[in-house]
Amino acid sequence: MSTRDNILDAAEDVFVDRGFSGSSMKSIAEKAQVAKSLLYHYFASKRELWDEVIHRRISQASLPERMIEMVSSILSDGLEAVRKKKNHTTYFEFLRSNPQFVRMLAWLNAEQSLWICPPTEVRNEVIKKLKELQEKGIFRDDIDPGMFVVCFMSICEMWFMSRNRISVWFDEDMSRNEINEKFIDAVGKILIDGMAGDK
Repeated sequence: MSTRDNILDAAEDVFVDRGFSGSSMKSIAEKAQVAKSLLYHYFASKRELWDEVIHRRISQASLPERMIEMVSSILSDGLEAVRKKKNHTTYFEFLRSNPQFVRMLAWLNAEQSLWICPPTEVRNEVIKKLKELQEKGIFRDDIDPGMFVVCFMSICEMWFMSRNRISVWFDEDMSRNEINEKFIDAVGKILIDGMAGDK
């Protein structure tokens, strides 16, 4: 493992445990077992290190490409095919597979001190494809496409941050996996069907 990757692994562990505000370059250096000056050789600031930890986690999962592919599949296959294949669960599955990322998001919500910006090209491409869906009548044109993305992402994120507390609304004998499936199925019906246009 490279020194840079070792630092990123250590930084992620510290950020997950303490959030951004509660972490320091010193605590990250100690976790990585390197000199603090070496951290600054690779990363100019704690914010830069935070951004790289987030970017690495998202890139390793190919999340931007998968989100674009998911929206493109609605254009090529139609809404019903996407629902049947559950292609709309891309972000949900990413969060389910990356609990460390969810914990970092929870810290961001609690601290409200910084944000995660999607890459501009990814945001623009997803919005462009959603607008195409609206122009073709596949999606309603009276809902801002960016707002649809925000609603979908917010619902998925809040589920993983709150599911232990709110899953009491489900039958007690359901497994966590069954509850997850029931939830994302309902989200698909509510949001995807709610966005559906005339075609």
